[in-house]
Amino acid sequence: MATTKLFNLPPIPPALKSVTPYLQRADELKGKEPIMSYWCTYYAAQVGIALNVKETSSRVFLFDLLGLLESMKEAIGPNDAIDVEAASAAYVENFAVKVFSMADNEDRKGAATRHVDSKFLAAAHFLDVLKTFRRASSPNRFHDEKIRYAKWKAADIGKAFREGRKPTPGPANAEPELDPETLPPHLH
Repeated sequence: MATTKLFNLPPIPPALKSVTPYLQRADELKGKEPIMSYWCTYYAAQVGIALNVKETSSRVFLFDLLGLLESMKEAIGPNDAIDVEAASAAYVENFAVKVFSMADNEDRKGAATRHVDSKFLAAAHFLDVLKTFRRASSPNRFHDEKIRYAKWKAADIGKAFREGRKPTPGPANAEPELDPETLPPHLH
């Protein structure tokens, strides 16, 4: 099985495969959005630790990942979006919702491209990172619905391109938007 190598970390062991998308996002953002990169890396570490892996390669990887987090935090320096939980959660949420909205707006305009399905998938991953700040007693169903929708929409758009057809804009079974200019007079 091929392994993925990101940052200067050793290749991601198969037992930690589930952290890959978050580290990929972190690696993509490290230059442009170091704070988001940090939180994606942090979430990957949380997910990896929760897996409670036993093999040496996985434990070494997680140890190196924690070292990377420390060096990222040091490079960013004092910042409320890292040091204050409420500010951190707001920063991550704003970023995730912005990416989701960009993808959703392009899709609803009927302008979906292969990049739009990637944006939806990225938005789902960024919304997942918000779970870092979630208390078990207060799940956010709004974000959970956005995550499910973004993952579904990414798959739907990807499938449309693989089948050689134009992706259907908007949600499944959505009512078509009515143009007031084309409505019969009795419906105005």
